[in-house]
Amino acid sequence: MYQFIVNQNVPENEARELVKQMPTYWGDQTSVAAPAYIGIVVFFLAVLALFLEKRNIKYALVAGAIFSILLSYGKNFEPLTSFFIDYVPMYNKFRAVSSIQVILELCLPVLAALGLNAFINSDEENRKKPLLYAGAIVGGFLIVILFAKGIFTFSGANDKFYAQQYGPEVMKVLKEDRETMYAATIFRSLGFFAAAFGILFFYTKKTFSQFTTVVLVGLVMVIDLFVVAKNYVKADDFVSKSQIERPFGEPTEADARILEDTTHFRVFDIDGNMNSARASFYHQSIGGYHAAKPKKIQELFDYQIAKNNIEMLNMLNAKYILQTNKEGIQQALENPNANGNAWFVSKVKVVKSADEEMKALDNLKTKDEATYQEEKFVKGKMVPFKTGKDSLSTIEMISYKPNHLKYVSNNSKNGFGVFSEMYYEKGWIATIDGKETKIFNVNYVLRGLQIPAGKHTIEFKFEPQVVKTGSMISLISTLLMLLTIGLGVFYWRKQNKNLAEIK
Repeated sequence: MYQFIVNQNVPENEARELVKQMPTYWGDQTSVAAPAYIGIVVFFLAVLALFLEKRNIKYALVAGAIFSILLSYGKNFEPLTSFFIDYVPMYNKFRAVSSIQVILELCLPVLAALGLNAFINSDEENRKKPLLYAGAIVGGFLIVILFAKGIFTFSGANDKFYAQQYGPEVMKVLKEDRETMYAATIFRSLGFFAAAFGILFFYTKKTFSQFTTVVLVGLVMVIDLFVVAKNYVKADDFVSKSQIERPFGEPTEADARILEDTTHFRVFDIDGNMNSARASFYHQSIGGYHAAKPKKIQELFDYQIAKNNIEMLNMLNAKYILQTNKEGIQQALENPNANGNAWFVSKVKVVKSADEEMKALDNLKTKDEATYQEEKFVKGKMVPFKTGKDSLSTIEMISYKPNHLKYVSNNSKNGFGVFSEMYYEKGWIATIDGKETKIFNVNYVLRGLQIPAGKHTIEFKFEPQVVKTGSMISLISTLLMLLTIGLGVFYWRKQNKNLAEIK
């Protein structure tokens, strides 16, 4: 590929960078950062354990490894995957089904260690045949997949996109490179396998001592893993402590200006859209990078913020907007219309569905109006909101912690308050003067409360019941364990005392 690019009159430095960016992966997955590689030496020793290890634990380890592989197939093994998603608690929380391969990555190394231990400590006459059997299986497998490369097309799931980007000639050369890399990888594995097999074979001939054999096999194993790992974990990935503490360098003049403001607000970085990790590092930001954002906030961005609906930024309390000008200088633009942390509204628009609510946001005057889905009302009942407010009505934030928000409201009438915080029903509890009250999901993503007339203290606390239950179970378990240990020590001392008296 490098030579092909250079032949197109591309400078050598640029050619090297282009080669690094070439998509050499040709599997079905749309996004793969690195392989889950356990090493051919580990695999070989694990196979050896099947012939030498006498304990039944080897069957459990093999079963665990196979089971994790089947689960990692995901949609390619639909019945098993669907069963686990539907009936196994928390399984659907995995971002990628391939995460289950950690079980394989535990089972095979343990099995490999058992195999090496059994080989080293077995009788001389019982070593040779298992070694030959394991060698034949692993070596034969590598040779078969080497000569079977003709059955592969070396075309990936994203190749149509790459063909449009790079052109057919580049894709032809890329496929040739993929085939070459495939063969080179198998030859590399054959080399490490042959080295490990040879070391163990020479041990059977008493050429190497037990200590030398273990050290050499371990060294080959580490080199095997290192050769692959260095392709994905490079020296550039290791940075100084100062870079970790300041990953984005020093604050810009725009950042410094915003940081002078000690009130509670948010910042919207137009340049980074909703994915600016830099803005989140210095400020309370709208957005920030996450692979799986809350769906509602993502939809709000896609259907409202992305089409420049400034009212959405107002209700999210975006007091400052970061934007780079034509000269490449980042500026902090103050938004004087930001709604603040919370406010009373004079009207609540009731809609019938999420689609209607999203459309209602198009022209919503968020400082005076709010939206609410009718389907969230108690079935068969209409809950009228009391939306009174006077000219001096306020809701002021007096304390902020991620899991505990505190406000003071003041209104001469019964009113409805909107809070510029993400609505999330699981775990959040709202209280007015210590008395729990219902949190309403308003404006698609925000929280709303019915607030009585007068001056009140309002608090939001994040106290998930599952955490309370888990903490209680943990406490009881710890106390039972300590009690059991205490009783054990008591009876042990009593028994020793009785034995001493008998003597």
